Amino acid sequence: MKCDPSHPPGIGLLPARQSSSDLTGNLHAVYELIRARYPFLERVALALYDPGTDLLKTFISSNADEVLLKRYEVKLSQVPSLATLAQRRESRVVDDIAVAFGTQSTHSAWLVERGYRASYTRPVFQGDELAGFLFFDAKVVGAFTEDVARFLDGFADIVAQLFLLQRRVVDGVLSTVKVAVGLASLRDLETGQHLDRMAHYARLMGRALAERHDLSDEYIEYLFLFAPLHDIGKVGIPDRILLKPGRLDADEWTLMKEHVRIGEEIIGRIRHEVGGGDSLAGQVMHNIVAGHHERGDGSGYPRGLVMAQIPLEARIVAVADVYDALSSRRVYKDAWGEAQVQTEMLREVAAGRLDGECVAALLDAAEARAAVLAQFREEAEL
Repeated sequence: MKCDPSHPPGIGLLPARQSSSDLTGNLHAVYELIRARYPFLERVALALYDPGTDLLKTFISSNADEVLLKRYEVKLSQVPSLATLAQRRESRVVDDIAVAFGTQSTHSAWLVERGYRASYTRPVFQGDELAGFLFFDAKVVGAFTEDVARFLDGFADIVAQLFLLQRRVVDGVLSTVKVAVGLASLRDLETGQHLDRMAHYARLMGRALAERHDLSDEYIEYLFLFAPLHDIGKVGIPDRILLKPGRLDADEWTLMKEHVRIGEEIIGRIRHEVGGGDSLAGQVMHNIVAGHHERGDGSGYPRGLVMAQIPLEARIVAVADVYDALSSRRVYKDAWGEAQVQTEMLREVAAGRLDGECVAALLDAAEARAAVLAQFREEAEL
């Protein structure tokens, strides 16, 4: 196989990094402006709402003490006070969190433990759909007077618009690419359930590895959103190769590998058109597409990278892809049993091809994996 000069062997991909232009940086800039007027404001946080799972998830935060509530999620239906705010599209001032809520939830317990006393909460909507909640917190009882709340409303709108703008960019990318992914899925028999399972497996690993690798909730959300785009380049592969029932010959395999280069070109164009640039979202998306077929021993493609050169998001998605391929039924194979899948995954780790940290994170989450499989089971298995 001739080497594509755009993919020189041994040249690693750049790791995804937070920057001041990401939502976390934008939120911090707004927070500093507010604190200049109200020094008692200790925290501003935005939590995302996923209507598909009813989950409210920590996303971005800016805190005076730099101690963040991370990787926390709860079903909105289990927080009736917030559910009521969303239903009525109302804001809420709490003068004393300890008196109003005590420690009845992980969120309120964390706030009380960190010394937060007062809060101002606003739901964020995209059209008629709930997108999340914005929280302002202080360590002074009764901090959020009517005048303060009125002032914060203007900044809340700024933060909400920054978030919704980014969300529209991400949604635009996803909607564009998912059309192509859908076409590719129909052609090479990968199902939507496979893509959903992969996304959730990737998120499980991201959450498990977050402390060790200092991964933000913003990063984990992009990992979850963009994992299904890994094989987008297959839209450019001929049907005679995608749909071939038997093993590919050497020339066909060379063409099949081209789907990574094609995927990078597609993602590059989309990032340029929607202004993704060098944002964290754009970096994560590119690295997943470009690196998910690399293997730690250098046997992967298209760059032949070794483990240290492969960005973590690509290593995570590679593990999610391999696990789901082995554990799911395909037209050319039956689903493997869990014991057989785990044996094969550990064999790949021992050979240096898959990241052992990522594999351990996924295999250790047995209950969560089973829940994902139950929720996104193939229709033929129902």
